[in-house]
Amino acid sequence: MMFKKRKKYEEFESGNEALQDIKGYTFKEFINGRFFSSSSLVKQWPYFVFVVILAFIYINNHYAVEKLLKEQVGLNRELQELKYEAITTSSELMQMSRQSEVVSKVNDAGLELEVLKSPPRLLRVEK
Repeated sequence: MMFKKRKKYEEFESGNEALQDIKGYTFKEFINGRFFSSSSLVKQWPYFVFVVILAFIYINNHYAVEKLLKEQVGLNRELQELKYEAITTSSELMQMSRQSEVVSKVNDAGLELEVLKSPPRLLRVEK
């Protein structure tokens, strides 16, 4: 059984044979394309295509991640600006709701209202 397996492996080229196959080409043959039609390279085309497809997927993934990171930075800036605006608005509202501010605005409007000098009383109605 060992001999049958060895026969299958003998069909494949060894690394030295493939290297000798490649060494025999000149630069002119490389430019003409004869280099790419050699038997050792023809067998590797599916692998090369697979590597190129993986490279395209990797590049596409890189650009997608960069786009998401830019979007995240923009959203963080917008969030920071909205926080500052919320703090400013709440401080302005607190300033406007102080009793002294309310009294001065009522006097400026001429509504003739006065501040109570005694605390309010609770009226209870019996049925």
